[in-house]
Amino acid sequence: MAQNFLTPLPRVTVSVAIEAVCLRRNPETQEVEVYMAQRSPDDTAYPNEWHCPGSVMRPRETIEDVLSRLSEKEFGAHLLSTGFVCNINPSPTAPEARGHFLCIVYLCVLAEAENLRGQWFPLNNLPEKTVESHRNRIIPAALRAFVAEHAV
Repeated sequence: MAQNFLTPLPRVTVSVAIEAVCLRRNPETQEVEVYMAQRSPDDTAYPNEWHCPGSVMRPRETIEDVLSRLSEKEFGAHLLSTGFVCNINPSPTAPEARGHFLCIVYLCVLAEAENLRGQWFPLNNLPEKTVESHRNRIIPAALRAFVAEHAV
């Protein structure tokens, strides 16, 4: 049987994705909110869906390089701080549609800025079209760290 060498690389390797989750308490309501960006309608993965900014590491990049790239490209503002939360391996019952990813989740503090590229959403009112793994795994992991960090 001939091997198909046209198989997309993420289907045969493990990619490392850095996920930058920004949470804050709304100053007026005190509700916890998450910053999300909407993917392009012509994006090959999850078109028009909302997600916490993230990116796959490129060869020779550091995690800091990825976070810097995200602050420019997807946030439009400086990340004041970043803190490691956890690694998330894909669920065997709900695998990632694009291939095998190891997600490294960071809880980030975003500088207030006029021209943010995304929006803040209350956790109890996420957009209907939110990337499932972000809704069910990535945001909850970051929320646990946020709550622990801000416990009174």
